[in-house]
Amino acid sequence: MSLADSLRECGFFPIEACDADEAVEILQMDVEIDVVLTDARMPGTMDGFGLAKWIRENRPELPVFIASGYSGKFDLAEELCARETYFRKPYDVNEVAPKLRAAALTRRVKYGKLI
Repeated sequence: MSLADSLRECGFFPIEACDADEAVEILQMDVEIDVVLTDARMPGTMDGFGLAKWIRENRPELPVFIASGYSGKFDLAEELCARETYFRKPYDVNEVAPKLRAAALTRRVKYGKLI
C-alpha cells in the first residue's frame, strides 16, 4: 500500500508529486497545503533537502518532514536543515500521522487558518 493511501486512511488529503520540481510547482499554486512530507532521495534536479530549503525560503510557515532509509543522511540533515523533522525508514504511518496532524494544526492555529 502506498504512503498516500495510508495517509488517506488516517484522514489526510495528500497531494503527490513525482519529484521536488513537481512539488515546487504544486506549492506555487493556489492550493492549501498544511504540511510537506518528502523523501531525502528523489529523482530530478533537487533532493528532499533541496526541497526543504526551497520551502524555508519561499513558504517559511510550512512544516517539512523528511524521511530517509539512509542513516548517514541524518547527520547531513542536521547540518543542512536543523528545523526539519526526520523519520527513519521504514516507519509506521500510525506514528507519523499524529506528528503530521499536530504540525498542520499548529500551523493553522498560528496563521489564523483554523477551520
